[in-house]
Amino acid sequence: MEKSPLEKTRLDYKVIFDLITPDSHVLDLGCGDGELLSLLIRHKNCRARGVEINDESILECMEKGITVCHSDIDSSLSEYPNDGFDYVILNESLQEVLHPQRVILEALRIGKKAIVGVPNFCHISAR
Repeated sequence: MEKSPLEKTRLDYKVIFDLITPDSHVLDLGCGDGELLSLLIRHKNCRARGVEINDESILECMEKGITVCHSDIDSSLSEYPNDGFDYVILNESLQEVLHPQRVILEALRIGKKAIVGVPNFCHISAR
């Protein structure tokens, strides 16, 4: 029996993966190590890229073959065209920005749909 590509994947990645249609154009703001983008590229044939500020995470993305822009999402989103992506993902990155309302509005301008995930700071593992 063939194993699912998501068997050992984080729950939030599984939820986002299921929301995105195959062959979509995806931008992940605060993409981290690129694991979610890698799943979308390999298993949903998405054209995906990320934006990340952390140098080590950018290197991990590059090792996975992920296109990533070294940038601060608080100040660099104006460079992207209106409706340039089918989906813009902000998963566990919104709490890191200085201007969350501006970032959300830019995500909605850039993408036809935006997916926002926030960490559960009340969970015991976050304490």
